[in-house]
Amino acid sequence: MSNTLGKVAQKYMDATINLTPVLRTDGKWTAFVHIDFPDRTTHDFGDFKPGNTKVEALQNAVTAAEKYVASHKKKK
Repeated sequence: MSNTLGKVAQKYMDATINLTPVLRTDGKWTAFVHIDFPDRTTHDFGDFKPGNTKVEALQNAVTAAEKYVASHKKKK
């Protein structure tokens, strides 16, 4: 069982990125990402590249989310 510890939200290129850090049972941190785009579409992904600390996991999640948002914008 994993524990959810807080949520973080930020704006990037008009999209809202919501991050939920999670402490896994193996002691590593990961984060789940929910992105809301201005056109009302959404995207969810997560449990990728765990980190040894919550900050490291959130940094990994933010990097991946920002890359996804940038590629989503290019398609339009």
